[in-house]
Amino acid sequence: MAKISVLIPIYNSEKYIEECIKSVINQTYRNIEIICINDGSTDSTKNILENLQKIDNRIKIINKKNTGYGNSLNLGIKNAKGEYIAIIESDDFIKDTMFDKLIKIIKEQNCDIIKANFYKKNSKTKKYSSKYFTNSIQNIEIFPQMLLIQPSVWSAIYKKDFLTKNNIKFSKTKNASYQDISFHFITMFLAKKIFLLDEALYYYRINNPKSSINSSNKPFQIFKEFKRINEFLKNIKTDKKQEEIKNIFEFKTMLWNFNRVQNKYNKILLKKMKKYSANWNFKNLIKNKNLTRKEKFYLKLFLNYNVLFNIIYTIRKTIKNYV
Repeated sequence: MAKISVLIPIYNSEKYIEECIKSVINQTYRNIEIICINDGSTDSTKNILENLQKIDNRIKIINKKNTGYGNSLNLGIKNAKGEYIAIIESDDFIKDTMFDKLIKIIKEQNCDIIKANFYKKNSKTKKYSSKYFTNSIQNIEIFPQMLLIQPSVWSAIYKKDFLTKNNIKFSKTKNASYQDISFHFITMFLAKKIFLLDEALYYYRINNPKSSINSSNKPFQIFKEFKRINEFLKNIKTDKKQEEIKNIFEFKTMLWNFNRVQNKYNKILLKKMKKYSANWNFKNLIKNKNLTRKEKFYLKLFLNYNVLFNIIYTIRKTIKNYV
């Protein structure tokens, strides 16, 4: 059996880490190593990890000073002994059959990546809705729309050889956020064969207030990820369809980011969004079927009615925070 190296980057996750790791320990697929990268936690995370290690010797703990999510995952990949790499967020958990199902398909189809669907979990559990999980093999040339899947780097298995041969790593800037954005884009762009499985096997927790996704104080970090993507594409020939999908990917990401940052950043963030997208072909973009009606509405506001765009999002965020 091929070994899977399961990487779990951890920072102050005492509330959820036991549930997370036990969901990995209880996998029906047994040939795994569980690499816990403790990124300088200051709560009881380290003690919990050590106690779990006593009951399962497949757990390996790397304790280090706080250097950030990207650096933690790069260190995990470097130390991984498995033929395949999986990533689990420390506040999430997985179905006990996840690795059994993914490893069977990735080996049978000889893929670089298999990406599965997932559940979004808060007080309710709901399957992520996406038409891009096609239950088939895809790549960037035939199906660039797959870039529009949420950057769920954690609901996948990657062939380690694919990552190392292409020197694919996470952004490692300390205190940065959203390093999964460029990693998702680059891996999906370079993989020759990706299997997109619509079955949901991963539970993605969205109600953890300590999660970096809930930090609203880093409004401009996404542009660093966009910069990394653009640097990656400098030496790669892309066609018009791929360029358009890239712009849609970036616009959707900017909308998501705008919806979550504090309102005090709205005006300057909107200016940065305008500047970044100045050279886009909006005439074609507004017609693209990969934008929903709602997104096209916001795109029109973004292009023509900035004040109204700002007002609507300010109201949305105020209501969301109140609720």
